[in-house]
Amino acid sequence: MVMPDLKLPSKSKECDRALIVASSLALMLAICMLLVLPALAGTETGEFCPTCPDWTDLDGWLAKKEVYEQEQQQKAQPEEQEMKLSAQSAEASPVTSESNSAPDGLFTNRTGAFAEALASPMAVLPKDVVLDISPSAARYIEGAVNINYESFFEKGGRLRTVSKMAKLLGEAGISRNDSLVISGECLPCGGGPSPAIFTYWLLKYLGHEKVRVLDGGIEDWTAAGLNTSNESAIRSKTDYIPDLKPELFATYDYVLNGGAQIVDARATRDYGIGSVPGALNIPFESVVEDERIKPQEDLQRIFAVLDRERPVVVYTNVGVEASLVWFALTLSGYDARLYTWRDWLENQPKFGYELAKIEANPNPVRSGRAISITASFREMEPAAENLSSNDEVRLTVKGCVTCGFGSPQSFANINRSSGMVQIGSSGKTTQSGGVDVQQADSSILRCTAIIYAPDGSEAARSNLLHSSGGKYVGIWNADVAPGIYKVSLVAIASSNAETFADVLEIEVTD
Repeated sequence: MVMPDLKLPSKSKECDRALIVASSLALMLAICMLLVLPALAGTETGEFCPTCPDWTDLDGWLAKKEVYEQEQQQKAQPEEQEMKLSAQSAEASPVTSESNSAPDGLFTNRTGAFAEALASPMAVLPKDVVLDISPSAARYIEGAVNINYESFFEKGGRLRTVSKMAKLLGEAGISRNDSLVISGECLPCGGGPSPAIFTYWLLKYLGHEKVRVLDGGIEDWTAAGLNTSNESAIRSKTDYIPDLKPELFATYDYVLNGGAQIVDARATRDYGIGSVPGALNIPFESVVEDERIKPQEDLQRIFAVLDRERPVVVYTNVGVEASLVWFALTLSGYDARLYTWRDWLENQPKFGYELAKIEANPNPVRSGRAISITASFREMEPAAENLSSNDEVRLTVKGCVTCGFGSPQSFANINRSSGMVQIGSSGKTTQSGGVDVQQADSSILRCTAIIYAPDGSEAARSNLLHSSGGKYVGIWNADVAPGIYKVSLVAIASSNAETFADVLEIEVTD
């Protein structure tokens, strides 16, 4: 049997050849991968690539990856910490649209004259000279010059003369051409912006044009990332040449004239004891919130009782706090002048009564018990040279430009038509040695007892009412801690008042 000659089909030979080619290509590809993969473990710059594993040396690549991740974590820690601190700061200083207590919210809301007179920390330019008026400060704005605002006053509380104030500024290296930003506060006085704003008024009075007040304190400055220093800066001495603006300061004549609206910016209780006749009470605290001047909208509501077409005179005991209301009025478009209670008082006639006797019953008194305070007065005989033909005291009207800072407690009601002042007599002839006050009209004398605690703070007030025998009696509920309490009297007669300080001591026991 003859076997056939078997031959492979041509298709089988083609498959063999394809297999050989595929194997060759696979081998070449594997060789290429072995060559390329190590390069993928890094970048074009040679830096480590954390997403490109080196399969030829996987353990080595993993070790490099661990080191790389540690380095990146260390770099990220400062940034994370900064973000955390920023978040904490934002949480600690919530923004309220009503109060504008947050610096950023407040600063962005300032417009018009307020934006020109109040400078946010970021609005202070390198060319600006920062004048810190703090009596003492732990930190200063870097580069700030320090002048204690109290240096502008004499020991007696009067404002220094213009020449002395100009010399003080010049010795600090400040000229009238400098662009100033006023900062600082009086921490011993309770803080707040009044000393800085008073200095703003003073510089405006001296003719300084380029002056602003820092809108905020040192905390706002540091929060803005700006530098501070433990010491104030020293500048070369220069000349300060004032150009007075007398229209910013009211004289006694101006107030007496009656053409201006009078604003008593003291606390309501002080206003109730005595004020310039016809004065409206707008306490200085009403224009301040969070130790900053309130937004314009709030001030408009506060000043709605005033006529914008008439000038305004603002006063307090020492004038410093009054500057807050003056500042707010001026920036709100009012023609405002600063005045002082002291200047008004110094132009009034002498008080017509002296304290004859004051006592407390019982004294000592147990804590929590009521105690009566009784005072009596006698009318003083006027000096002969002060009397006119009709036995009335004639007022000599005078004014003072640079004086008037202090805090006596009296005022007078002046007859503007005659220029005469009644000092409290009923029209009866004054007897030699004085006349008991009951001989006069009892309605012309009012008396308030002010009780001070052992630490000097005010504990209470009691109105003393007129009783029989010309005595004035009031009741004080001594619901206080044991100790020695001092009593002062404020007596008002015919709108003229006098303070009798520390005239009685009351002992409160357990």
